[in-house]
Amino acid sequence: MPGTPSSPLDDPLESAAARWADALASWKIPDEILARAPESPYRLPPGLFVPPAVPPDTPSRRAAAAGLRNGGAVLDVGAGGGAAGLALVPPATSLAAVDESPEMLARLRETAGERRIEPVVVEGRWPDVEALAPVADVVVCHHVFYNVARLLPFVQALTAHARDRVVVELTARHPLAPMAPLWRHFWGIDRPDGPTVEDAVALLTAAGLEPTVERFRRPERGGALDPAARAAFTRRRLCLPPSADADVAAFLAASPPAEEPVVCLTWGGGAS
Repeated sequence: MPGTPSSPLDDPLESAAARWADALASWKIPDEILARAPESPYRLPPGLFVPPAVPPDTPSRRAAAAGLRNGGAVLDVGAGGGAAGLALVPPATSLAAVDESPEMLARLRETAGERRIEPVVVEGRWPDVEALAPVADVVVCHHVFYNVARLLPFVQALTAHARDRVVVELTARHPLAPMAPLWRHFWGIDRPDGPTVEDAVALLTAAGLEPTVERFRRPERGGALDPAARAAFTRRRLCLPPSADADVAAFLAASPPAEEPVVCLTWGGGAS
C-alpha cells in the first residue's frame, strides 16, 4: 500500500542476513536433551585440528596461493590448529592467526615452531578483535561460517583486512546435517536442513562481493579419528552417555553418513 513503511527484510541484504541467522538458530539442541548430556556436545577432538605435514592440493589452497604470487602475508581467521594458514607458508612469508580458543592457538604455535614459523597470534572472537589483527594480502577462513550467526559483519571484517582476496572454505550444508538420521534414530527428532552454502553465497552477493564458487571433495585429513573414537565423538554430539558407544558404532557401520562436498568461495579484498 502507498505510504506503508518498508520492512528491513524488504532489503535483499537484510533478508539474506536474517535468513542465515534464523537457519543457524534452528540448530539449537532441545533443552530437555541438552540437560541429559553427560558431556558437552560442542567439544571437538583436538586430533581433528592437526595440520598435515604436507598440505593437500585443494582449490582453497590454490586460490589463496594465487594471491601470494610474490610472497606476502596471510591472515587465518578462526584458525584452529592452523591448517589453512600454515599450508600457505610458503609462498607466504608471514602468518597471522585469530582464534577464540587459547588451546587451539597453543597448538598452532607449537606446530609453527616446529616449522620455524613465527606467527602473529590474536586471541578472541572475530570480528570483535579485528582491530588487533593485521591487514594481509590474503585472508583465509576455513570451516567457520556455520558457527557465525551475524555473518554480514563477520564477512565485512574479512574483506576489510584483505588486500588481494578472501578465501573461505565450508561444507555445502551445515556440517551436522549428515547426522540427521542418527538424531531421528536415537531421539526421534528431525534436525534442520539449512543453512547451506547457497545461503552464504546469497548474502555475499547481496553485499556486492560476487564470490567465485568451486565445489570439491575433501581430501583425507590428518588426525582423522579411528572408528571407536569416531563413535565416541558422535555419541557426545548426540548428547548420549558412554554406554551408547556400541550402539552408535553399529549405526555408523551400517549407515555411514555421506561425506559432504566442500566449497571454496573467493572474492576480492577491500584493503589498500
